[in-house]
Parts: sequence; C-alpha cells; structure tokens
Amino acid sequence: MKSDLTAAIDHLTVYGYCILEDRIPEDMALSMANRFVELHDDPKCQPYNTGDEYYQTLFGMVNFDDRVWTCASHPDTVAIAEHFLGPNCRIPDACSKPTWPGAPHGGLHVDSAHNFAVVPNVPWMINSIWMLTEFTEENGATGVVPMSHRSRLHGPPSDITPDSPLVKPITGRPGTVMMWHGGLFHMSRANTTSNEIRVGLNIGYCPRWFNTWVEGGHQPVWPETYERMPPEMKRLCLGKLGRDRAELYERF
Repeated sequence: MKSDLTAAIDHLTVYGYCILEDRIPEDMALSMANRFVELHDDPKCQPYNTGDEYYQTLFGMVNFDDRVWTCASHPDTVAIAEHFLGPNCRIPDACSKPTWPGAPHGGLHVDSAHNFAVVPNVPWMINSIWMLTEFTEENGATGVVPMSHRSRLHGPPSDITPDSPLVKPITGRPGTVMMWHGGLFHMSRANTTSNEIRVGLNIGYCPRWFNTWVEGGHQPVWPETYERMPPEMKRLCLGKLGRDRAELYERF
C-alpha cells in the first residue's frame, strides 16, 4: 500500500477522518459541480431532491452522472474503505450536496447511529465527501470534532454546539476528498459568502451486514445504469437493481 494511504488510514483510525488531496483533476471537479447545480434545478430530478433554498441533497447521483463512478470506485478511497469495512463493502448511493450563500450551519450529528440500539464498536460506515468546488471556512466547509468517533454515542452531547472551538473546518481544493468514520461528530458549516456555492459529492461505504434500506432517500441503481458500469463499479453496487426505492428499500 502507498505510504500516503497508510498515513491516511492511521489518521482516520486516531482522529476519525482523513484527507486525500487532488484525487481527481480540478477541471473535472469544477465541471461536475456546475453540472450538479444544474441537476438540482432540473424538474426530472425533483423527486430525488430534499432540503431547502440553502442546503440540499440530491440522491441517485450514480444514475445521473457517470463521472460519479470515477469517484466512488477510486482505488484510494476504496482501499481505505476496505481496510475498515472488509473486501465486500458497498455503496448504497451517491448524493450531491451544494450549500448556497447565506446558508446557516447544519446540525452537528453522526451518521446512521440511530439505527442501532447500541452503537457498534466497529465501523458501520466510512463516509466521504468530494470537494467539487473549493471548501473554505467562509463557504461552508465541513466541520468535524476530531476523535469523537470513539464515543459510541448516538449523537453529540448538548454541550458541543456548532460554534464550539472543538469543531474543526476541513478545507481543500477542488478534487480533494475527505473520508470519515460514521461515528465522527460532523456538520455542514454556514456559508457566509455572498456569491460562492460550495458543492460536495457524498459517497458512503457500508459493510455487507449493514441494511441499506434504513438510509432514507437513497435510490437504487437503475438496471440500465448498472449495464454501463465498469467491473470495479459493479462490484460496489451489490444491492438490488430497480427504478423505484419503495419497492426495494422500504420495509412494510
């Protein structure tokens, strides 16, 4: 394994997150950001779009832009995910997450721990966000509380507020990716700029034992999408294929 990946794994183990710089070309990242913002306004995508005028999550990005596959199956991010989750880890979906100017901070939280009566002492998700635009302290860069992934809490204690000095902003250039343990306290920070849209691509990796139906909003891979995928991407999309989340994910 490359030395920088070993260092990244060590950092994630200790602090709960790691940063991999310049994993896709900057011009590719910026092009994806522009396209994703267009999709957020596309009427055909509205059934998969949640949020408000400041912060949105567009699910189903695996189906909407093939370049997402390059990020999801990037050998460096997959190697880190497999280190923590095993060789058969998978992705339930990929989401576009822009933060518009004037957006307030999001809530400090952990990922999916509410699905467990007792939070596991092993990782249940290694999440990632690709910086498709520059992430700065001013435009809403993700905030994390280092080492909080060791708490095994369902959520942050009330005395750690979004403006706490414990929350560290994670900044970077377009094409950089941050990965983190699902139990890490983290948040979308406020976008205090007047004209910068911060755009991220969120891709979570899950072990095979994690029931992805509990991830609200995630969309299945369309059969025609799966047919076009290269082998390395098909290997990560081990869930059922279909067009409708309700028939595949919802439990009745």
